[in-house]
Amino acid sequence: MAAEGRTILFSSHILEEVERLADSVLVVYAGRLAAAGDFRRIRRLMTDRPHTFTVRSSDDRRLAAALLGDAVVFGVDLTGGRLSVSTSDFGAFTSIVARVARDAGITLRELTPTDTSLESVFAYLVRR
Repeated sequence: MAAEGRTILFSSHILEEVERLADSVLVVYAGRLAAAGDFRRIRRLMTDRPHTFTVRSSDDRRLAAALLGDAVVFGVDLTGGRLSVSTSDFGAFTSIVARVARDAGITLRELTPTDTSLESVFAYLVRR
């Protein structure tokens, strides 16, 4: 039906399922509309919450040091062989990370946002 241009309203508390099925979400909390739209876009607009990324590279330690030199990065964590980067600005970070790595002579292997699930968006919205 959706392929025919119809709108389908699907209500569930199983957010993982909603994430897989829905193109757009309405987040209702305490009887009020908390957010509407693509939940990844909603998350990127939540500038009051830090964004975190998992990064794998040819030299995570050097990359961590290089990234800390940029104003949008406010924290790095090298635990268990993983580099986790905290940033205040999703878009700005994704724009600079490749340049910073290249300038440091480091090869990026993975860049994955770690808090962009519908579950995390909902949790952020209800904790406001």
